[in-house]
Amino acid sequence: MDELMLVAATPFKRSNKHSLSIKDFEFFLSFDLKWMAPDLASRYRDRAIGAQLLRLEGSELVPAFDVNKVEIPHGFKPDLSMLEERSVIEDIIANIVAHSGLNVRDTTALINKKQEQLGELVDIEVAGLLTAKELGCNIDELYDRVYNMFFWIDDKNT
Repeated sequence: MDELMLVAATPFKRSNKHSLSIKDFEFFLSFDLKWMAPDLASRYRDRAIGAQLLRLEGSELVPAFDVNKVEIPHGFKPDLSMLEERSVIEDIIANIVAHSGLNVRDTTALINKKQEQLGELVDIEVAGLLTAKELGCNIDELYDRVYNMFFWIDDKNT
């Protein structure tokens, strides 16, 4: 199970709520669980939104996956080094795991297979997006991140 998904799911599972305010989500990670400082809780929230594990509906955070299917291991505490920059492919894999029920290993194998099917003519991130789309995952934000990896506008020439 992806650690980011475990962190995102825990406040909802422990509070038995389907949505939480941003403040309540961060408060839960920081003060109830004593896992991290509030600024790190904000970064986890942003990372989970970026990976499309959480979404904002008005002023509420809502999980984009079935929290009831997530088993939080006894004694789980997040590795705070996770806040180091994750690659786009890691976020694509996390998105697929969250929305498809597949595990990380099977998801990675599907993405690699897709890239092989395409004669390895596409980057792994593109193969990941295609796989996610085929599995019915919402890839809108991830698509923009992959697009921006390959195409950018030179502000000096526009």
